[in-house]
Amino acid sequence: MTKLITTAVIAFLITLAMTLSTEAATWQDPSPDQNPDKTWIVTFNKPVNKDTVSEDTIYIKDSKGVTQTNAITYSDSDKKVHIAPPAGNYRSGETYTLHITQAVHNTDGNPLKVPVTKTFSIMTDRTYDLANVQANGTTNVVERFPSFEAAASRMNGNQVVLFQNHIIHMPSGLISTVAYGGSSLTILYADKDLKRQETYVPVDTELVYVDSTATSVKVELAGRHFYIKPQNATMLPSQTITDRTHYKVSKNSLYHLIYSHKTKSFASYEMGAAPRFMQEGVKYYSTDGSHFYNETGALIGTAHQYFQYLPMRSMTRYTAEELDAYIMKQLRSLEEFNPNSTIYKDATTRSKLIGLGSELKRIERDSHVNAMHILALAQHESQYGLSQRALADNNLFGLYVTDDNPKRKNFDSVSQNIQELVDAFLNRNYLPPNVAYANGTNFGNKAVGVNVKYASDPYWGSKIAGHLYRMDRSMGGEELANQLKIGLTNYVDLKVRIEPIKESLQIYYYPKVGMPLIIQDDQLPENPWIKIRSDKAPYGSLYVHGGYVDRLEW
Repeated sequence: MTKLITTAVIAFLITLAMTLSTEAATWQDPSPDQNPDKTWIVTFNKPVNKDTVSEDTIYIKDSKGVTQTNAITYSDSDKKVHIAPPAGNYRSGETYTLHITQAVHNTDGNPLKVPVTKTFSIMTDRTYDLANVQANGTTNVVERFPSFEAAASRMNGNQVVLFQNHIIHMPSGLISTVAYGGSSLTILYADKDLKRQETYVPVDTELVYVDSTATSVKVELAGRHFYIKPQNATMLPSQTITDRTHYKVSKNSLYHLIYSHKTKSFASYEMGAAPRFMQEGVKYYSTDGSHFYNETGALIGTAHQYFQYLPMRSMTRYTAEELDAYIMKQLRSLEEFNPNSTIYKDATTRSKLIGLGSELKRIERDSHVNAMHILALAQHESQYGLSQRALADNNLFGLYVTDDNPKRKNFDSVSQNIQELVDAFLNRNYLPPNVAYANGTNFGNKAVGVNVKYASDPYWGSKIAGHLYRMDRSMGGEELANQLKIGLTNYVDLKVRIEPIKESLQIYYYPKVGMPLIIQDDQLPENPWIKIRSDKAPYGSLYVHGGYVDRLEW
């Protein structure tokens, strides 16, 4: 146990009973709200001399300086001093300060070296307030209830439930995530008890609100329902929303416009080819980039982006020379269209991507990871090989850099960096079936693919898919013109076998629905079995029951 204050012979800590233990002798004021019947426990490392404990040496005062009458008892051979609440308990909403003076001695007669104080506040009476909500976000409390359930049951379409002046329940709307608990990330859980962590997103991520209780908020992202802590959620009732994330079509391309509820601004990127059912000038809404709805919530159509679901176990049709030519073409374009940019200045001579074509094709051949996928990932993470990490550290992919712990990792060469990506990340923890972060071999989103565990940005996968789309277009469109047939699993623990019969040897299984696989042949004599590309070495052909695979719609 950590010692807080040390003299030659005495040390102690204050345990915040039933909540946490302090780790320093100086505390921030005020501490989290305490219950009115709060009992403090002071633990010494040696028995206390009871004659030195009195209302003058250990005492509690309120915000007006009035000393409280607190009964003191002892336990564990007088090493623990229990400070009971005053008669009638502490007052709701009041702030108090616990004082422990140097006059407290141990049984050897040695005093505490320095005095200690601890300020704490008492929570206000817990009520759940039913309130009307105006379009500008202001609320007006109309009734108070002793429980969440009572308040929620009385809520109508224009009202919300407040707790301590924060919205915790509403009929419909959006969530904007906020930092909590010392982390910038919001954890998305699979269960309402917040026990099974699935993935995570950064601050100011827009989520679609589904429902909430006093202890969790149900949201939708990537077409799936997740749960988050109420403390991570800023609730935005429907009547207060003026802008939100959406999709639009321009010149046959699909653009994703991501709205920041914090800055009231948009950021956008081109993610792929526009589905045929979409029209220019119309806003479309989707949480997964595949199922699109209009303003009224009606489903308009379903279409998946090819490059967002294309498995990394595929192989590009482009040669090393074509990849190198594309890289130089892209760098020249960056120089031309950003003449005043310090980042893109002299891009054609400074970029760490220059001449990588042969290395990327070698990796594709030896490690079975698509060369275009690696290049697109490098473009996205390193600003086309021109970021400070890329130039100074040969780190094209931000390896070992996290949201809350941005390490600096240097590599001797770009080649070593690429090999590290493939060996230590993709082929160890992400792409092989049933490894630690196996959620599919595509870039994907927060429901399926590498994006589930690799990056906090919920649109990381679709942004890199956009790089692939533009890369293919720049090199002639060979990939989109000759698409592989891709399916998504629709059955939990789908078994993959060495022969197209149920009794054959199982090689691996797909643990969740929605995982992509490359269909090599779906016209086998052994119908409904289909032949697929193996996601596991030696990457040949395996078989699954075709009834458990849905063909993707483009």
